[in-house]
Amino acid sequence: MKNKITKGLSIGVIAMGIVHCAATFTPVIAGKLASLDGGAQTAFLYMSLMCGALLILGGFLAFSLASKVREYSFLRKPFLFTLILLAVDGILAACCMPHNPCAWAVLVLTVPLLAINIRNK
Repeated sequence: MKNKITKGLSIGVIAMGIVHCAATFTPVIAGKLASLDGGAQTAFLYMSLMCGALLILGGFLAFSLASKVREYSFLRKPFLFTLILLAVDGILAACCMPHNPCAWAVLVLTVPLLAINIRNK
């Protein structure tokens, strides 16, 4: 059961990463970049895409390792490290963007993902 929940939450994290990357190029975000100079626009695009990439990669790793951790104990630390990074991302997203519902969605996906996998059992 824990494995199914972990995989479901991981798929949600991957989806949020894809949404994040796609939203970078929507008029809502891109329109707000018009007031920035070229260098700042490029920096924002990079940071936004890398945040989405973190979610995609972290979600993919969590999904891939979820069923392997019990069988291969050496994967436990990289698995937990990935989940901790995702949870920190979720907490910071909600703290830094409290009016963004997507930030809260990332928090709701990542913190439980860590919480249900933190125990050894």
